[in-house]
Amino acid sequence: MKFKWIVPFFLCATAFAAPELFESIAAIVDGKPIMRSEVMGNLYQFQNSAEAAGLSEKEQVAFVIDRLIDDKVLLSRVDRDSIQISDDEVEMRVTQHLQNLAARQNISMAVLERAIRAQLGMSMAQYRENLAKQVREQMTIGRIRQRYVGGIKPTRKEVAAFYEQYKDSIPRQYNCMKLAHISLKIHPDSTVVDSVRRFAELLIDSLDHGMNWEILAKAHSQDSSANKGGDIGYFQKGLLDPAYERAVKWVDNGAYTPQPVLTERGWNIIRVIGRKEDGIRTAMILLQMIPTAADSARVLQLADSLRTALSSDSLFEEAAKKISSDKATNFNGGSLGWVEKIEVDSTFQPIVSELSVGEVSEPFLAGDGYHLLRLEDMKQVRDYTLEDDFMKVETFAINYMEDQKLRELIKKWREEVHIEIRMKE
Repeated sequence: MKFKWIVPFFLCATAFAAPELFESIAAIVDGKPIMRSEVMGNLYQFQNSAEAAGLSEKEQVAFVIDRLIDDKVLLSRVDRDSIQISDDEVEMRVTQHLQNLAARQNISMAVLERAIRAQLGMSMAQYRENLAKQVREQMTIGRIRQRYVGGIKPTRKEVAAFYEQYKDSIPRQYNCMKLAHISLKIHPDSTVVDSVRRFAELLIDSLDHGMNWEILAKAHSQDSSANKGGDIGYFQKGLLDPAYERAVKWVDNGAYTPQPVLTERGWNIIRVIGRKEDGIRTAMILLQMIPTAADSARVLQLADSLRTALSSDSLFEEAAKKISSDKATNFNGGSLGWVEKIEVDSTFQPIVSELSVGEVSEPFLAGDGYHLLRLEDMKQVRDYTLEDDFMKVETFAINYMEDQKLRELIKKWREEVHIEIRMKE
């Protein structure tokens, strides 16, 4: 059985549609126009999809207008629900998109800028402006979706039922590989840990004697929140480091932890700013523990010895369960599952490209530790299976369930806004 993925229609359109000689308003939704050029640009894309097969051109136009109306109805929730997307958030997403685009093409930002000018006839500033509009709309749709339909968690039985019913509609993977890894975090030795803890105790002593919190945070915190006095905002319960949350459980509003708190990131002095029913707002002074060259050399030596010893899948899996510091994968033997080659992080791609099936990479430094990658299998094309891809199939199921719920809400919201269709053909 086939199903249709429900995606905001403007995401399917070309970013820069060809100009229309006879511009006009195709429809009005909640006082906002849908232009004829917008319809025609989306129509061109829609006509190249399997969904358009069997529909007359008139039906295709009607379908496109209907979907664009749905998008505008969704966006009409922005004012009604006071949804705000900051310029900083949009700018960060645009920059990340451009950086990822350059990385996937293995080119510099300067080369990317020249390609945009040559292929699209616009400057980087113009491209960023157009991209920012799309990103803002995407983020807005995401916020609306999260507010109204987020949080669906199907059971394993429901995921299995979804897979059996719709497996012929789930896209296939191409040029893919099955990977596993072991992460070995470089931990500082005890002398570094103790010296940073003692410094944290000195800062607490300064606070006890009346030193201003914001001054100390700006001067000493090694977190990005330092310039805001260490304020990291509100977080819901369960989203922060468990040790961090335990430490502030009994701290009064306005007070700070009487002793330094050790978390994955270092020693913390934590101040409680305020509480809500489902979360807490805190500020922190983070003091990181920087490993020495000797610490790094010790972990590299361990990684080298492991690479020599791990000659089979079972040995690699056993070692990952015992010593890998990646909590997201160590429980299942370090398996990263099946991924398409283009999905592999650009840092890892050169390493993976040199591996043969069954081979373990040389240790390489990334982030805060050394890593070993094992190429377990390769395929040019494959179908998702419940056995190997349960989490990805679960994501497909969640998206489908959310889409169905969202479609019902859009149907209801359409009755709450004025819709006028002017384009007849």
